[in-house]
Amino acid sequence: MTANQRFSKNALLMASYTYSRELGNYPGLFSTETGQLDPNLTSMYDLQGLMSNRYGPMGLDRPHNIKIDGFYQFDLKQAGLVVLGASFRAQSGVPQNTLGAHAVYGADEAYLLPRGVAARLPTTWEADIKATYGRKIGKNNRLEGFVDVFNLFNNQAETGRDERYTEYPENPIVGGDITDLHHGKSLSPDDGTQQAVTPVLWKNYGHLASHQAPASIRFGLRFTF
Repeated sequence: MTANQRFSKNALLMASYTYSRELGNYPGLFSTETGQLDPNLTSMYDLQGLMSNRYGPMGLDRPHNIKIDGFYQFDLKQAGLVVLGASFRAQSGVPQNTLGAHAVYGADEAYLLPRGVAARLPTTWEADIKATYGRKIGKNNRLEGFVDVFNLFNNQAETGRDERYTEYPENPIVGGDITDLHHGKSLSPDDGTQQAVTPVLWKNYGHLASHQAPASIRFGLRFTF
């Protein structure tokens, strides 16, 4: 859904809202959850045991996305042209998983719980502003200076979380939820058989892995001809 408003020849406002879902069990040639980048050679479908709990919201599933952009320009005639602009972005956080190791394929290849069952990351938003001053030099040339301020309010919301529940092989809990993790069973690293042992918890599980980039400023000078 989009909306555009041209208030005058010097001002414009554009806004859009997108609702979308990405559900399934195949992330494509790049696995956003595990970071595996082996086009046409990922671990998907290699073993039947790898397919447990794979269906659900994918790694880039962001249901809500809002974009707002606007600008106003001041025509100073012979003195030049000043343009002020701003943009606003807000989007849903991505779903999170609970991962364990696979006896054959190693770390983070076993979905211990159904994909996306763990708490989704928080909604993030950011405002940017821009100011430019340009002046003609001759008939076809223009010299322009500008300043960009990114993440004006210095938001640093969580954008990533450690999804590794254990570094040891564990039997996926098909259709389970968070409360079932305490009853998980380890697998033998030798032959993959189930053991009557609860896996050792990865100490960083569920903790911050990344956040929004802090506020920054960029200055620039541009010459067009």
